[in-house]
Amino acid sequence: MTDRPRKTLRLNMRSPQYKEVQPQVIPSPAAEAKSPEEKEVDALALVTQAIKQRLCLNWAYNGTTMEVDPQVIYLRKDSLYCDAVVTQRNATQASELKLGSFRLSGLQHIALIGRTLRPWPGLDLADARYGVVLTVRDDA
Repeated sequence: MTDRPRKTLRLNMRSPQYKEVQPQVIPSPAAEAKSPEEKEVDALALVTQAIKQRLCLNWAYNGTTMEVDPQVIYLRKDSLYCDAVVTQRNATQASELKLGSFRLSGLQHIALIGRTLRPWPGLDLADARYGVVLTVRDDA
């Protein structure tokens, strides 16, 4: 090795040829997203249809895709909820079937599937959490 100092290169980033490139925003369909109220109305229509026709649903909730058997839709604290039995989470069979509560405004990618709804035997509409029941399966 030599005792000469190493040469260093400096790049002048302020020169005109290195001006900063601004990202271009391209409008997408997601930019025209629906309001939470519109999403809740759409979810209410689909879940009500599923309960009336006794069909199961696929949906995403908090980033998890689920296959569910919806049982009842009700109003609690000025929000719409659906109690449903989760049969699959992320395409794997649920280890334990239990009734869960889902806020309708949080449901995404809702789709009807052809499997027939299985009624939950322990559904108790006299429970205090069911404030105003909007839709319930026929045999409850």
